[in-house]
Amino acid sequence: MRVDDRLATALQNIDTSSEAARIGQWRQLIDILAQNPRDFPGEIVAKGLVNAHALGRTLDAKERLAGVQALSGRIRSAPLVQLLAGDEPAIAAVAIYGADLSDSEWSELIPELPVRARGFLRNRTDLGQKTQLALKSWSGADFRIQGTIEATPADNAAEVAPSGEIGALVRRIEQWRKDREAGDSPRLPLGDEFTEDAILPPNEFSFETDDNGTIIWADDIPRGAVAGVDIARAAYDDGPGPDAYGAAAFRQRMPLENARMRLRGSALVDGDWRISAAPFFDPMTGRFRGYRGMMRRPKLTEKPEADALNEQWRRQRGEGMQQVVHELRTPLGAIAGFAEIIEQQLFGPVSNEYRQMAGAILADAQRLLAGFEDLSVASRLDAGNFEVEPGVTECRWLAKRLAERLEPVSEENRIQLNLAIADPVRAFAIDRTLSERIFSRLLSAVMMGCSEGESLNGRFKTEPGVTASNLFYLELPVKLREFSDDQLFGTDPSYNEFEQPADTSSPLLGLGFSLRLVRNLARKAGGDLRFQKESLVLSIPAVQDGDMDFRDIGGD
Repeated sequence: MRVDDRLATALQNIDTSSEAARIGQWRQLIDILAQNPRDFPGEIVAKGLVNAHALGRTLDAKERLAGVQALSGRIRSAPLVQLLAGDEPAIAAVAIYGADLSDSEWSELIPELPVRARGFLRNRTDLGQKTQLALKSWSGADFRIQGTIEATPADNAAEVAPSGEIGALVRRIEQWRKDREAGDSPRLPLGDEFTEDAILPPNEFSFETDDNGTIIWADDIPRGAVAGVDIARAAYDDGPGPDAYGAAAFRQRMPLENARMRLRGSALVDGDWRISAAPFFDPMTGRFRGYRGMMRRPKLTEKPEADALNEQWRRQRGEGMQQVVHELRTPLGAIAGFAEIIEQQLFGPVSNEYRQMAGAILADAQRLLAGFEDLSVASRLDAGNFEVEPGVTECRWLAKRLAERLEPVSEENRIQLNLAIADPVRAFAIDRTLSERIFSRLLSAVMMGCSEGESLNGRFKTEPGVTASNLFYLELPVKLREFSDDQLFGTDPSYNEFEQPADTSSPLLGLGFSLRLVRNLARKAGGDLRFQKESLVLSIPAVQDGDMDFRDIGGD
């Protein structure tokens, strides 16, 4: 196998002892970089560009211009074009006109070019559709920057453009200046055959952000149209940004699922979007690096008009469900009351047989009432009239309360429930009633997947930060570890949930319903429930009481 080591060799033999040596060295570097951009390791190319920039600064502009003119038609390196585009206008113009890049390379390079260089590029007549689309998305910003676009002086035009292209560019920019002074709207120098009708705005695109939530990369769309967009701060008034759910998910490093997003600026992206993304972390250090995901245009049923109709329908459905639950709960409460009277012999002695029957009826009634309460909460969430009451719940109180409440269930099914707490841990920023409801529903639902004698392990931990949150890691039973996310939450239409045992340990409405209810309650409180490897991770906002030193008792 033949290895091209010309660039590495040139870098090892840098000679700056004389002007002639520097000129020769600089020409050699840009010549090698221009011809073979993909055959060298990235770090060698970077080093070559740094050295070329440093050497170029020691040379006269005429020497640099002559060196770039010698490469005309042979510059096939996008990084070298970016470097040269930041030089003197004459040098930048020759580099732009003499570059031989693909349509994709030009479109990806455009956001990195100076405004003047993009102006030179607009006058090329051999650009592909992606490049023209990218230039069009930047046109508004480029032509609004007063005094930024400056033509190459006329006395340099003949010197840098043997074909007269720079002279033509000077004339076109001067004409644009005259039109602007006369009050006419400027036209982009793209040619009459290039019309907006030929461009199809994308319906979706992939993206990546940095750790501040700023988009730094995008695919299937010119990067300039979305570069710099912030997904971390909620939209204000009619400005760009995600909805409150999306901003809260970013703060807590949680996945975003169909969050609303509004973009402004280029006609290609202006309007409403839906964003789904997940955080990613450095594999070596575990440090949060940003989000990767996709934005898509909302479907017809997701648009504001449909949202209003859906909201009205959900409200009516919720009110109807509340009425049904009320009508069922009232007589069931009476049955439970009479069963309790018989079991406790409040009206006089009864036989053991009747007391056992009354006890069984009471247990079934209480289980049905718990199921009806879950239905009532779910319908209120769906209708949008469930309010989270302010309050504080100490983690140790909650763990003790859950152990006491679930002890009969765990003993009946011979399940060992282990709840561990990191030391120290902050309190939950929700009231005790909601805390107990969320965690008891989660644990009782997962218990239905435990085998006899199996252990169910959970761990509370505080994740500090600007907005601290408490995390609860619950290891899934062996029976549930092979389930997918959709199967666990009951959202896979092709999957039938396994038969639940006919005892009081299983949730009345099934595993999927219970987990969805927990997730919706957590999101209403500003948290979330997600599937991670072989565990469920429940996040709930923690009390913001300053910095603390945390000593964890186990790994994630």
